Amino acid sequence: MTTNAANGRERRQAIADSGIRVISRDGVRALTHRAVDREAGIPQGSTSYHAKTRLALVELIVDALAARSKADAEELALTLNARFARERRIGVDELAALIAGLVETLASRRDDMRARYALILELDDAPRVRAKLTADSEVHALTRQVTASALAGAGLPASDGHVEELIALTESLVFYRTAIDETASPRTVLAAYLRGASST
Repeated sequence: MTTNAANGRERRQAIADSGIRVISRDGVRALTHRAVDREAGIPQGSTSYHAKTRLALVELIVDALAARSKADAEELALTLNARFARERRIGVDELAALIAGLVETLASRRDDMRARYALILELDDAPRVRAKLTADSEVHALTRQVTASALAGAGLPASDGHVEELIALTESLVFYRTAIDETASPRTVLAAYLRGASST
């Protein structure tokens, strides 16, 4: 990769991160090219150079959020695969701990999560971009695969319904940790759900 290309990628990442902070702190309506320039501490007009329109700026931010969520799902998949390589079956409590770790990782990126929720609510007029943050996304498809593998590895029902239920519960716990109580522990809730699933 050339120096110019690397610099351009770094600048776009800085713009995306700054846009996320603006949305998290001030809301989607406050997102402007100038606001991002100020937040990033870059010359006026820099954001416009990399994202010509407001929609292009939003998409740059959405792509950054989606990439980080995808990386989290891939990391969990690697952890599960390594665990299954040692032993084919995983216990319910261990699975609850692994998923709780994912919840805590996501919730620790509070700006990311707040920006994601705000964008989901605001992007009804841009369904293609909004889809990257919802159940129509590549991230969700990967998350479904990882969740199905995790449930099956724990000897739990792994139907489409069970997979979607666990994803919905995980999403809810991330939201609760992000927006309501940063100290709430997701592990107990997840373990209770998984034990209940084992009896169905």
